Amino acid sequence: MRRKDREVTDRAWMEDVLHGGQVIQIAMTDAEGGPYLVTMGYGFKDGVIFLHGAHQGRKNDILAVNPRVCFHVATDIVVLRQEKSMRYRSVTGFGRISTVTDLVEKNAGLKILMDHYDGPHEDLDEKGLARVWVARLDIENMTGKCANYDDLTHRI
Repeated sequence: MRRKDREVTDRAWMEDVLHGGQVIQIAMTDAEGGPYLVTMGYGFKDGVIFLHGAHQGRKNDILAVNPRVCFHVATDIVVLRQEKSMRYRSVTGFGRISTVTDLVEKNAGLKILMDHYDGPHEDLDEKGLARVWVARLDIENMTGKCANYDDLTHRI
């Protein structure tokens, strides 16, 4: 990281950002080396990020060939127009995405995702679970960045 004064390596701080984010951006590389980026809803618990979506699509095609991804979550974002700057807390990391097929883990992942958004969750039956793609992103490493907050723990 170029701006070492903004780097945050504290794991608890980074997990707080992951808990506070609204969306996650997932960057991946297709078989030809081309970039692809998706913005998704997510849930985070115990060092694992859970995602859900459709079973088919470009994202799924790419992940079947190359499950390695980069992810980014930003929170507490404020545009500081007078200073021509921004205030934010963010986490960028790397990991691998795998499709969850176990029905118990799939329901648990959906619950974590719904808890992230303070939404209701009732376990889905086998038919309901078959309709939704659930994946887990196992984090290999991550780094935090904090800009223009005097106190790294500050939340808006």
